[in-house]
Amino acid sequence: NFTADKMVLVGTGAVDHGALVSMAEARLGSVGAGSSAAPYEAPYFCGAELIYRNDEMGPTAFISVGYKTVPWKSGDAVAFMVMQHIIGKYAKGSGLVPGNISGNRTINAVANKMQVGCADEFEAFNCFYRDTGMFGWYAACDEVAVEHCIGELMFGVNLLAFSVTDEEVERGKRELIISLFGGSGSVADACAETGKQILAYGREVPAAEMILRINAIDAEEIKRVTWQYLNDSEVAVTALGPLHGMPTYVDLRRSTTMHRY
Repeated sequence: NFTADKMVLVGTGAVDHGALVSMAEARLGSVGAGSSAAPYEAPYFCGAELIYRNDEMGPTAFISVGYKTVPWKSGDAVAFMVMQHIIGKYAKGSGLVPGNISGNRTINAVANKMQVGCADEFEAFNCFYRDTGMFGWYAACDEVAVEHCIGELMFGVNLLAFSVTDEEVERGKRELIISLFGGSGSVADACAETGKQILAYGREVPAAEMILRINAIDAEEIKRVTWQYLNDSEVAVTALGPLHGMPTYVDLRRSTTMHRY
């Protein structure tokens, strides 16, 4: 796997380009280019579950649900980045604003369910790869709250397709911009981000370009992307621990959409 076509050498700050090239030739010049690319076929995403119930691991259960999405270079990738921040993340007892009065609908619902909240923590995740991607959520909750926790988080994802508001989208966009450009500013972080972009896009994406792409997202775009990729779709489910009330895969699959009359 460690071949020249899969490696990026990045220098940040007051770096002498000639010295960097000379060092690369001396240290990395012998790295092979790799074999020719194998025939490519888009991977098939098969909905499934991997459940390990062990009541002795209590009282906390760990659950994750993932949806197949898009690769790095997709035009819809930025929308998924915004969606991740619309769902957000929550940890009971932390943060400046208590979850039970949060303006985030999913956090508010989770924190107020069962009077004391139905999750100790949860976080939306979003992973892009060369040829596919995955969007979903991870949660840790009490063993008696498994069904409620899953229900609220699946409902939160469904809201993105049916009733996401302009205010939620604007908040998600602001949080995404802060997460991308409000880092530590260290040289290591800058090098890592540049290398990741070159491997993903084939170039470094200027901050101004990324901000323009983020600001172009609106509520209708979020609804379109969610409806196209997440609504009524297959999911991958994993769960571990005391899983009292864990829904069957059929029920979870059914909860990827909303039935309105």
